[in-house]
Amino acid sequence: MFDRSVVAASKTVMVALIAVMLGSTLAGVFFRYFLNDAISWSEEAARFSMIWVAVLGGGLTFRAGGHVAVDMFVRKLPQRFAWAGTTVIALASAAFILTFTWYGATMVERVWMQRSAALEMSMAVPYAALPVGGALMLYHLAASLLEARASKTTASVGTAEFSQL
Repeated sequence: MFDRSVVAASKTVMVALIAVMLGSTLAGVFFRYFLNDAISWSEEAARFSMIWVAVLGGGLTFRAGGHVAVDMFVRKLPQRFAWAGTTVIALASAAFILTFTWYGATMVERVWMQRSAALEMSMAVPYAALPVGGALMLYHLAASLLEARASKTTASVGTAEFSQL
């Protein structure tokens, strides 16, 4: 129930952000080329929306196993040892995501007082996509591992397939 709510909320936020991105881009083009009067905020709103969509979408893609992977070595392992290879991949992924999240949070702290040029919002808003997205990626990694463990079947997690955990 909670898991479905997290996924649904992520998708809803992504759809809203894509609408903002599309709307601000179209408004910018319309004002610039048809009214001959450029608006300053449209490009910045589209860029910040795209950052959030990319990071939130990365978490959902991670959950679906849609990221590019080189799993040749794991596939070469005997079936009974496949869990070891996939566990190493999961731990490496978690280490990267934790680093990504930590440095993202550090950046949010550093740019808290800085304002964006056109929208004049705190630059912490676009930078907050990094720790929020990282936390969601960690959540999706853990949820996928738990699903694979519970079902004892092949489940795709990030860039690895977890079989017979």
